[in-house]
Amino acid sequence: MGTQPDQFIDYQGLYNLRELGGYPTTDMRVTRHGLLFRSEAFFRLNQEAQHTLFDQLKLTTIIDLRSDEERRSQGFLDDVGGVELLHFPLLDVSIDSGLNRNDPDYLPQVYAAILDSQPASLANAVTTILDPDRWPLLFHCAAGKDRTGIVAMLILAVAGVPDDLIAKDYSLTELALQRVLAANDPDVDPVNWSALPAAVLRSTPQTARATLDHLKASFGSVHAYLEQLGIAPALLRTFEHAFTAPIP
Repeated sequence: MGTQPDQFIDYQGLYNLRELGGYPTTDMRVTRHGLLFRSEAFFRLNQEAQHTLFDQLKLTTIIDLRSDEERRSQGFLDDVGGVELLHFPLLDVSIDSGLNRNDPDYLPQVYAAILDSQPASLANAVTTILDPDRWPLLFHCAAGKDRTGIVAMLILAVAGVPDDLIAKDYSLTELALQRVLAANDPDVDPVNWSALPAAVLRSTPQTARATLDHLKASFGSVHAYLEQLGIAPALLRTFEHAFTAPIP
């Protein structure tokens, strides 16, 4: 993909398809390639292109984090042979919340609200992603930025990736959305991205750090937050070992 970072996977019709492999951890390991993927929704891909992609990634599980309303308006996967399709919606808590979408701190406030208010969907999504028997696995929302970004932060933190690299991974979506805006075609893209406020479209490292800081301030750590959701410490340890390898 030229100047795009290595985490991006080049596939026609997708701008934010990435993997979580290749990140060093705090204990001198590295996250494994080819196991966990994140992306936007697949509304720009026809059925043949979808199936080709899923075959190439060898996916066994796909998690959709969008709401029922989004799935109705944007389309959703109905049947993909050999791939388990799961729906764990994370809702837009900013609606009727009084939050100012033009506020530079808008996204950290939304992310904190999602983490605090939707434990069931988060627990289901994270528990599934942590299970090696479900890999290779892909999770997505509409843009692959906000809800997907929150879940990716949690997963990378469990793997032992340091906060600065988690924030860097989150901020890569800014590159993806630049390409989405440049190629915006309402005939194939049901989301009018250019109409959204700048604060909604941003994907800065500061937002990720603020989200991680919220978890630490409120729960002590990401691990403690996930354990409060009901995720067993043994599963967290199993995942960390399975998803990382010693640095050569």
